[in-house]
Amino acid sequence: MIQGEIALKLTKKIKKVGIVISSILLIVIFLGKRYNIPVVSTGVNSLLYPFEKAFFYATQKVQGVTDYFKNVDVLLKENKALKEENQKLSYENSILVQYKSENNSLKSLLEMKQLYRDYEGLGANVIAKDNGNWYKTFKIDKGLNQGITYNGVILANGGLVGRVSEVDLFSSKVLTIIDDRSSVSAKIVRTGDTGILRGDIEMTAEGLCKLEINVESEVVKGDQVVTSHLSSIYYPTGIPIGTVEEIVPGKNGLTQYAYVRPIVDFKHLEQVLVLLNQEQ
Repeated sequence: MIQGEIALKLTKKIKKVGIVISSILLIVIFLGKRYNIPVVSTGVNSLLYPFEKAFFYATQKVQGVTDYFKNVDVLLKENKALKEENQKLSYENSILVQYKSENNSLKSLLEMKQLYRDYEGLGANVIAKDNGNWYKTFKIDKGLNQGITYNGVILANGGLVGRVSEVDLFSSKVLTIIDDRSSVSAKIVRTGDTGILRGDIEMTAEGLCKLEINVESEVVKGDQVVTSHLSSIYYPTGIPIGTVEEIVPGKNGLTQYAYVRPIVDFKHLEQVLVLLNQEQ
């Protein structure tokens, strides 16, 4: 019992001594740092170095993590801005491409109007078409009120498109040369041979027309085909139609067929030129 009391008193004294020594040490550290006492300062620095190093390392790590997230945030904002700028540039480029396409189309119509300056020409927009990929028949935004008449000749892309098959007050329907109901008197430029150019159901899928000519004609692949003066519908002579791609013999032995690739792109038609003051 007595030994326990002695041990307890001894423990309390040790604690008191420890507190006193710690207080003295703190005072010494403070004075050494405050007044830069060499011996004390050196000892204090040696004592605090591991703690200062650990603190500095931890601070650097925290700063590094903070900087990392700051950089990530900056990069995300820059990436968002670049995406928005890219979308804007893509849109503007798309608009420029459309303007260029429209300008080329209008330039082509103007050139054709100059070429057929003896005829009054009227530009028109395609506003509807039949089902399918090809413009076999389509509707334009000009009609009787603008001077459009039945069988009016339609041009585009420097070549023959077809003719007006129906006319309303403010719109008209066009029957193109690739439709199987169409027939046009045509001529081979090189040989002068004439024949009838028709649309063909089977060839329409390839965008071709079929020209029926005499078996004695020396037509060859690559020959140019234009409108001739022989037609129940008045087409100005010499309107470009297309190029011969293939020649096949007829079944009766009297005729042959030249498959013609039209100049006009019948998959993409937006504007056309209508010739108005034609002879009927």
